[in-house]
Amino acid sequence: MAGMPTNQRDQLMLFVGIVGIIGAAAYWNFVYTPKAETLTAQEERLEKLDQTNNRAKAMLARGTVEQMREEAKVLSDNLALIRTLIPAGNEVPALLDQILGAARRVGLEQDSFVPGSVVPGETFDTYRYRLSFNGTYHQVGEMLTAIGSLRRIMAPVNVSLIPAPEGSSRLRVPSDQKVLNANFDIQTYVLRSATADSAGAQ
Repeated sequence: MAGMPTNQRDQLMLFVGIVGIIGAAAYWNFVYTPKAETLTAQEERLEKLDQTNNRAKAMLARGTVEQMREEAKVLSDNLALIRTLIPAGNEVPALLDQILGAARRVGLEQDSFVPGSVVPGETFDTYRYRLSFNGTYHQVGEMLTAIGSLRRIMAPVNVSLIPAPEGSSRLRVPSDQKVLNANFDIQTYVLRSATADSAGAQ
């Protein structure tokens, strides 16, 4: 065959070259190409995962900020509502006058009124007043209802009802009813002012 080497050495070199070409082709077709395709697929998958993670992080961050804003708005609205219910310090005497007026309107007889101590708090100070009235069960109920209907928070606490001692009251009640002695505390809260805070810090 023309062009073919005739000596043994050249024939061996040709054989080695052919084997090398076949090996390289086999490596390309059966090893490199599949691995390259797998590597490319993995790179694309990793890129998609990275994009998904970035989107998830962005959504999470946006959701957290929006959630914090919503919670802050709820807290702000609640605080605004509380401030409409909590009396200012200078309102308390007028509110107590309203309570005493309600007691007189339903026919209760005032027995005693003792201002209590003020308990300081971080945001609100607690005010308490000890009151005692004589009257019937229904009269006491009407007065407590009137207290509960006040625009500001004035809560009756530690309520006790006992029969009034004989001769301790000038009230005239029907024979089927008894005069009771009602003792309770009026508790309210006053928002601490900057003046009070600065005075307490001195």
